[in-house]
Amino acid sequence: MRYTTRQDAIEQAILPALDNPDDFDVDAISYEAFEYRVDTDDQGRELLHTAGFEQTVTDDEFWTIAARHDRTQQ
Repeated sequence: MRYTTRQDAIEQAILPALDNPDDFDVDAISYEAFEYRVDTDDQGRELLHTAGFEQTVTDDEFWTIAARHDRTQQ
């Protein structure tokens, strides 16, 4: 799934996944786990209606990243 903004990705994907989001650096998680992407057509032109932030790691990698940014473990 793609999210229009990084904040959308945080609010709709990261925060709901965490039991206590205040314990995590969600911005850091978003920068490691999500990337801005845009599809292109056969001629290499960007399809702007497809642009957005997409999770680029597996679920297991997401949890490894989240653990690294758990403020209660530092």
